[in-house]
Amino acid sequence: MAKDDWDVLYDILLEPSIDDSVYRALSDTQRRYTLYLLVEWGRVFEDELADILTGWIHADEYRMATPDDRERIHIELHEIHIPILREAGLVRYDEQMELLSLGEVSPPVGRILDWARQNERQNTPEPNSES
Repeated sequence: MAKDDWDVLYDILLEPSIDDSVYRALSDTQRRYTLYLLVEWGRVFEDELADILTGWIHADEYRMATPDDRERIHIELHEIHIPILREAGLVRYDEQMELLSLGEVSPPVGRILDWARQNERQNTPEPNSES
């Protein structure tokens, strides 16, 4: 990473307006991927998100993702990741429709997401790509 990248990251991470729950939410790959998708699409059904994440997460493996992989990711989404993203205010969740939408993302958090997306490991697929 270039010095300028470190300077930008340092400034972003020291932003006093960002709550610890946001950093916790951003610390996990599945949650970041969820946010990348929501930044592009605005909203996504939980089942659809589980399908997409399964493809993205297993894209670098030398095997096909299985139904068990997809079920595990769906359970983790529902029981762990969505509640953490909701607590941080990064997503809204309609329980009846099982629909996620992007929450209020402040400019500093938007900068973190932009930086993370640009610097995520090289095999991170773009939200517009097929899973």
